[in-house]
Amino acid sequence: MTVSFQKWLLGLLLIQLPYWVVSQSIQPNKHALLVAVADYPITGGWDQLSAMNDIQHLQKALKTQGFAPKNIEQIANAQVTKTGIEAAFGRLIQRIQPSDVVVIHFSGHGLQLETNANKIDGLDECFVTYPALSPEKIDINDSVKLQTEMAKYIRGHELGVLLKKVRQKLGPKGDLLVMLDFCNSGGATRGTNKVRGGKKPLVTKGFNPNQHQRSDSSQLFREAQLMAETDGLSPYSVISATRPEELDTETKDENGKGIGPLSYAAYLSFQKMGNNITYQGLFAKIQLAMHQLVKEQHPLLEGNAQNKQVFGGAIVLQEPFYEIDQLLSPALLTLKAGNLSGLGAGTKLGFYPIGTTQPSSLKPLSFGTITKSYQYEAEVQLETPGAIKNTKDAWVFVLEKQMVLPKLTVGIRNQISERPEEKSTLEHLIAGIPNISIGEQPDLWLVKGAEKDSILIASNASCFAAVPELLNNTMVLKEQLRRYGQYQFLLGLQEQMPDQKVVVSLLPVINGQIDTNILPKKTINGILEFEEADQVTLSINNQGKKAVYVNILDLQPDGIINAILPYKNAPEGKRNYMPQDLRIMPGQAYVFEPKDFLIKLSKPYGTEVFKIFVSEKEIDLEPMATRKFHSGNAIQKRGDLTQIENLLIESYQPMIKRGGGSADGSISDLLFRIKPKLN
Repeated sequence: MTVSFQKWLLGLLLIQLPYWVVSQSIQPNKHALLVAVADYPITGGWDQLSAMNDIQHLQKALKTQGFAPKNIEQIANAQVTKTGIEAAFGRLIQRIQPSDVVVIHFSGHGLQLETNANKIDGLDECFVTYPALSPEKIDINDSVKLQTEMAKYIRGHELGVLLKKVRQKLGPKGDLLVMLDFCNSGGATRGTNKVRGGKKPLVTKGFNPNQHQRSDSSQLFREAQLMAETDGLSPYSVISATRPEELDTETKDENGKGIGPLSYAAYLSFQKMGNNITYQGLFAKIQLAMHQLVKEQHPLLEGNAQNKQVFGGAIVLQEPFYEIDQLLSPALLTLKAGNLSGLGAGTKLGFYPIGTTQPSSLKPLSFGTITKSYQYEAEVQLETPGAIKNTKDAWVFVLEKQMVLPKLTVGIRNQISERPEEKSTLEHLIAGIPNISIGEQPDLWLVKGAEKDSILIASNASCFAAVPELLNNTMVLKEQLRRYGQYQFLLGLQEQMPDQKVVVSLLPVINGQIDTNILPKKTINGILEFEEADQVTLSINNQGKKAVYVNILDLQPDGIINAILPYKNAPEGKRNYMPQDLRIMPGQAYVFEPKDFLIKLSKPYGTEVFKIFVSEKEIDLEPMATRKFHSGNAIQKRGDLTQIENLLIESYQPMIKRGGGSADGSISDLLFRIKPKLN
C-alpha cells in the first residue's frame, strides 16, 4: 500500500538524509536572526514580557559558538510587525550563502486563530506581533474588524514560507536551527510568573469549541499546504518551548531577572555543548536544563537533522534509545515504552549520558533490568541504586535482545528437499532453534534459491523474507522467524477499555473527492473490498468520554508492518503527523481530506489489517514498522512508503498477556481486502 500525504509546512522543512557520516570541507559562516517582543502596547491587551533578556543571553551564547556579532541581527518590539519580520528575513537571505549555518529565534506571546484549513484542532498557531490586539480587545461580531486584526498576527504558513526560502538558499549542506520560546495554549496562569500566550483562541462566533485542543508552538511548521518543488533544501531542527497541553512560563536567570525558559536553557546548553554533539544531544541538554528550571514544561524537538552535529557538522549514526519517564525510587524507574516496543520482562538495559550515539564503546552510568512491562511503559530495576537522580540524566539503550520465538512449524521446499546432505544440514540448524519444528503442515516454507533464500507464508504463499544465504546462517534465520512471530503477536492483539471508543473508517476517494455512495458496492460479507490502485482516506471518530491519542499500524498479508499514524519522517512533499497531533477530543469526528492524506492501495493481495491503538497518554508506535530488508540487490518497499530507519524492533515476548490488569489502552482492528484490478 502506498501512503501519500499532501505537504504541510513541517513537511516543507523536511529532507531525506542518509545515516552515514558526511563531512564538509569548507567551514560555514554562521548567521542568526533573533526576534523578540517584550514591551507590547498597553492598549493591545498583552502582558509585558522579559523577551529582551532572552535575546541578550542568546547573543552571548552564540558568540561563544563562533557567531560573529555582525552576523547576528535582532529586531525587537515595535520593529516586530509582519512587514518587519518579512524584511528581516529578506536581509538574512541576502547575507547567507549555500552551506552556511542559520539560527532563528522567536520570543514573545503566541495565540491560536481560527483557520478554514482541515486541521484536527481547527486552529492556526501564530506568533503575536507588536501591533496585534489580544482576543478580548476585538469585537468578533464585526467581521471586517476581526479579519483586519487577525491579519496582524503571523500565521504558521506565513512563517513557513519564509523559512523555506532560507532553506533553499542554504542548500542541502546548510544548517537551520529554529527555536520558539512561546506557546499557543489556552488556560489559566500558573503561579506568579509571566506566561507567554495563555489566552483563548481568537475565533469567529460560529467556531465549534469542541474541536479545540491545545497544541504546541512547533505546529507553526506544519499548518500550510506545501509546494511540490522541495529539492535542495537544507536540513533543519525545530525546538519548541512546550508540549501541546502546557503553557510557556518565564523563569529567572542567574541575576534573578525574568527570562524565557527555552531561551535560558539554550544559553546554558550552548556553553556546555562540546565539539561533536548532535542536535538530538543538544535538545537532551536543553530538556535537562528546562526540567531544572520549570518542571511543568517539556520542550519538543522536530525536524530531520537530529543526527547531524550541531552547526554544520557531520551526520552520525545514532543507535536507538529510550527515555526515562519517572523515578519511582532510587532503584526503580519507568520507561516511555513497553511490550508493544518489544521491551518485555527480563530485557537488559544500559543507562548512558545524554547525547550518546554509540554506547558500545562507553561505560554506562548503570545497568538495569525490566521487571514489569505494560503496553506503553515498563518498570526497570537499577543495578546501582541512586545512579540516576533525574529523568533527564540518561538515555536508555537495549543491551540484550530477547530471542524467544513463538512455536512455529516450518517446511522445506524445492530442490533442497531432494538433496539429502543439504536437507540434513538445514534440519540440524533448525533443531538448534527453540520452539521451531519441521512438519507437513507448516506455518512457513523455507525455500533454497540460487542467489537468495526465501521464507514463504504457507497460508497465502506471500514472500515474508528473501535474504542471501538465509538458510545457512542461524542468527539471520532466527531473526526472520522472530520477526514473523512479532507480526503474528500484533495481529492477535485485542483490548477494550470501557471508557474508550474510537471508530476508524476507510472512505473511498474518486477523482480527488470522498465518495461514500460506493461503500455498499465495496462491502462483501461485511468487509470492505477494494481493487488495486483504489484510493482511500481515513476518518477518526472519538465516541468516548475522554480525549485520546490514536496510532495506526498497517499489517500486510505478507507480514510487513507499515506505520500509518504517526508518520514523523515523511519525505519531501508528504505531510507529517506527529504523535502529539493525534489527540482526538471526545465527540470529535475528524476526516482526513484527500488533498492532505491519501492512501493508494496496492499489492500484496488479500486481507489487510489496520491495527488501531488508543491511549489517554501520548504514544508513538511508528518504530514498530518493518525494517528494510534486501532481496538480491534491491531494497523491498511497498509503493512509495518510506521505510523507517533505526527502528526499535526488539524481540517477540510470549509472556505478554492479552487482557487482564496490564492494559493501559484499547486495541482494535479495521479489516479490508485488496484484490487485482478487473480489466
